[in-house]
Amino acid sequence: MKKIRLGIFVEDETLAWHKFMPLKSLVDEGIVEVCIAIQRSAEQQSNPPHISKIIPFINQKLFSILSHAKKTTKRYSIHDLVPNGKMPVVTSISRQDKSNDEIEDSVIKRLQATDLDYLLSMDFQTLIGKALGVTKHGILLLHYGDERIQRGGPALYWQFAEQWENSVVTLQLLSKDHDVHKVVGRGYGSLFYWDYNLTEDKLKGVAASILYWYFRKNKIGVESGDSINLINDRTLYKTPPQLTAIRHLQNFLKNYMIKRFYKRLYLNNWSIFIGSTNQPIQTYTEILPEKGCFWADPFYIEHDSRRYIFFESLNYKENVGRIEWIELNESHQVISSGQADLGISTHLSFPNVFEYEDAVYMIPEAAKTNCISLLKATDFPCKWEKVHELVSDVQAVDSAVIEHNGLWYLFTTHGSISAFTMDLELYIYTSDKLQADNWTIHPSAPLKIDVRGSRLAGALFRKNGQLFRTAQDGTLRYGRRVALYLVEELTPTFYKETFVRYIEPNWETDIDRLHTYNVYNETVVLDVSRDKLRFRV
Repeated sequence: MKKIRLGIFVEDETLAWHKFMPLKSLVDEGIVEVCIAIQRSAEQQSNPPHISKIIPFINQKLFSILSHAKKTTKRYSIHDLVPNGKMPVVTSISRQDKSNDEIEDSVIKRLQATDLDYLLSMDFQTLIGKALGVTKHGILLLHYGDERIQRGGPALYWQFAEQWENSVVTLQLLSKDHDVHKVVGRGYGSLFYWDYNLTEDKLKGVAASILYWYFRKNKIGVESGDSINLINDRTLYKTPPQLTAIRHLQNFLKNYMIKRFYKRLYLNNWSIFIGSTNQPIQTYTEILPEKGCFWADPFYIEHDSRRYIFFESLNYKENVGRIEWIELNESHQVISSGQADLGISTHLSFPNVFEYEDAVYMIPEAAKTNCISLLKATDFPCKWEKVHELVSDVQAVDSAVIEHNGLWYLFTTHGSISAFTMDLELYIYTSDKLQADNWTIHPSAPLKIDVRGSRLAGALFRKNGQLFRTAQDGTLRYGRRVALYLVEELTPTFYKETFVRYIEPNWETDIDRLHTYNVYNETVVLDVSRDKLRFRV
């Protein structure tokens, strides 16, 4: 396969981790050849920020200082992207305005002689002029914002300060007509309103994944292929006025103090509900956790005419999840309980339990084992042993299998480049049998990079001859609600799903989260969270 010849625009001869890692992976896999770097001149880099940007700049520094998570700032040499350890670098004194750069003719000639497929704008502003026609396919530009409602900068600042439901990254392809971009990749990440550093790192992880998969497939994230007219876009976001920036800081400090105080007093307490598909959710029976822990991620199964729920039990003091089970009578009252011995010592959750060929299997979440394992019950429900490793060398969360039209499909989420997208990238693996050594990644994967509906909220299920997938919507908060999707087509080469509706945790005033929804025949189990005072859980 012919390598993609790539040129990169950089501020200096180093790249931040989220820009370097996808390129390094693509180079190592023989997909991309980085041929040249265009560096902005030192004089342009050292220009002080305009007075209008000072308060937003100070705000970002304060947001970062007050955040709990340490900002990921590691940088790598661009020379590590080439085999001989010496990247050709050309310096550009670009002509600039508020949001655009125009490269001088001498640099244009150098780029033309390099015979590039793409230019990747890593640090420059939007490029205009002759640079747009210097490569075979155009210029790629990462933009931190939703191009349909937000333009300009600082985009990440606006998303955080205005508390959007989620953060957005787009990968845009610039055409020769510099007023039109085409969106070729889009990802939706998490926002953490009291942690700017974590928000920024999560967003950078999304950017890294989009960039990596674009070159792997040249189609990741394409939604409509529509072009965007920048001139007629009236929703341009610019550097915030000083008074607006002051208000942003006031709101952040207020919310920060409330959050700190609230976390000292309250804990998220998850519990389980059980009911049926033909009864209102508000009439379900609640099963409360034992003192000092929460119960979440419930999976229901009937075995030997008896009823069981497997779930994650997390002790607040130990802060490590383990798999437990309860047995219910016909009235959904607990009659016995115990811990499931899986032979795994790490944090455990999401015990996807199912029957196949007169045996009971489980695929638990055990991300720290760096694999997706299939377990079989040797003494149900207490004792389990690993019988097969379905997928290796991945830190995956919330995995489930389903047999469909004679083939097996494994749905899961894991990161491709960064652990920051471990719960955002939705993958399918396929195989001709359950315990196979040939589980292969689906050509459509990752299906999406999206905090709104990538991560599974339970096993896939059938109802009235149709196949459904439930997913976690992690906007606003972790485990906000469950999104229900109808799987319209699932084959080894194609996947299509359609959003149906949200399942909201709104039937009691103190319930504020729901992130698991499982259907077994006509029985439904789900989990909800309430914020409770620490001394009451």
